[in-house]
Amino acid sequence: MIQKPEWGPIGPLWSGTAARTVIDLVQQAAERFSDSPAMIFEDGLVVNYRTLLGRAERFAGYLQHRVAPGERVAVMIGNRTEHMLAWLAIVAIRGTMVAVNPAARAHDAGHVLRDSGAVMAVIEAEHRPLIDQLRAECPALREVVVVGEPEPDGLLSVAVGTKSFRFASSATQRDDIINIYYTSGTTGPPKGCMVDHEWWLRTVDVVLRLNPWTPDDRVLCCLQFYYSDPGNLLLTALKCGGAMVVTRKFSVSRFWDVVRDNRVTVILGIGAIPVMLLKASPSHRDRAHHVKRAIQLAIPPNLHQALVSRWGFPWLEGYGITEGNVLAAMPMDHATEMIGSGSMGVPVPEVSLKIVDGHGHEVPVAVTGEVLAKGPGMMRGYLNQPQATRETLVDGWLRTGDLARVDERGFLYFVGRTKDIIRRSGENVAATEVENVLKLHPKIMDAAVIAVPDEIRGEEIKAYVILVKGESPDTVPPEEISCFCSAKLAAYKVPRYLEYRTEDFPRTASMRVQKELLRSERADLVAGVWDRTATRRSAGRSA
Repeated sequence: MIQKPEWGPIGPLWSGTAARTVIDLVQQAAERFSDSPAMIFEDGLVVNYRTLLGRAERFAGYLQHRVAPGERVAVMIGNRTEHMLAWLAIVAIRGTMVAVNPAARAHDAGHVLRDSGAVMAVIEAEHRPLIDQLRAECPALREVVVVGEPEPDGLLSVAVGTKSFRFASSATQRDDIINIYYTSGTTGPPKGCMVDHEWWLRTVDVVLRLNPWTPDDRVLCCLQFYYSDPGNLLLTALKCGGAMVVTRKFSVSRFWDVVRDNRVTVILGIGAIPVMLLKASPSHRDRAHHVKRAIQLAIPPNLHQALVSRWGFPWLEGYGITEGNVLAAMPMDHATEMIGSGSMGVPVPEVSLKIVDGHGHEVPVAVTGEVLAKGPGMMRGYLNQPQATRETLVDGWLRTGDLARVDERGFLYFVGRTKDIIRRSGENVAATEVENVLKLHPKIMDAAVIAVPDEIRGEEIKAYVILVKGESPDTVPPEEISCFCSAKLAAYKVPRYLEYRTEDFPRTASMRVQKELLRSERADLVAGVWDRTATRRSAGRSA
């Protein structure tokens, strides 16, 4: 197993009384910090602790005679208070919330509703036609609740005449399955990852132990509420008496104004967020903020120093997955020395990690293998997928499906996904490495790399790129991108095929690109796209 350096002094496990469940945590927070802001939205709406608890208890009163313990409620609401209110109310009456992406359409939303067997859907009005369309194929769905106006009272209209359900009387148990998050793997439809109170409270535990917060802290949530991360941020803020500052949607142009205007002290980022921020024009106000640190998953190593230098605070790498919770993080004591290293940090307290080969045997230092994890707060399994659960949870270890290596000091380095290694002419190419190089180009906003079949080399490399706003294939031609990669990568790692995208990539709830959807977009993935070898042949003939 990975030997890790000491974390050094760790903050208090909890502030106040230890919560037994998520509902205990919320109730205790409302009692201690009643009039303090719990959520501050970018457009000025402020919801305090008392309002959060009171509105959730009102909606729980409506649900208690309509949803039995263990039944599932689908929630399809964007970044508005009612999403969190519905979640807490469902948990209080021992139901299970199923998060549905508000951008989902008939195929993906239909799969989630059918597979989860949701008995109720709580939605915004714009989704009513979609849910009505799907009801015929979702026989378990008994009721649809539509959120009204104004926020945060959009659920009160259905609760008229019902008595509030006091959280203090909730019989919820720590091992109740309270959320199902559909995570996309490399094959097949998304699987429902089941998590309990322990999963949530473990996250709060880790965050507050490693980087203690105070009531003065405000964490920025620029992610969509249907992800799990906003719930984690809210619970952590509630535990310490702080607040979560919420953007309705992520926006590069508004990002720093929201941070400054609301005195944000902590930022959580995932996916391409740091790259997008860096590609925006520098400002003389770049250091006019109160941010202490940013926790970011997947920092491009070659851009790490630029992030720290421009905004003047640490950007700390971390590693976690829905199935396994928080697994590794960068200790603050090592943050400066590890800038640009590409390391995800070391295993967090109480978590054991090991790197194994295809036969399950641990590999030596610096050798790439699959990450296996063991510790508290892991998922309970995949809904309706016993075989997939057995394949993922093996002898107490979680198979993450991620490839990594570890150095002699115990620091972890992400290499790629087990299904995200391209085998080109006998050489292994990590898609992540190529993607990170593409993202270094000043005019590329994001990139995704996949393997495509090739009769001669077995597999070839295809890259998809999204250009920054205002650029086009005419201003950033494929030859320029190919030359850029050739200057930074071995020849066998340079993409042969290149395709431009004008829309964002399909993504999972953890902001990973759903490459299986890219692979299934059409039968021939190389027809009509730029081919580096064809360009070479053409250049050779003209010469």
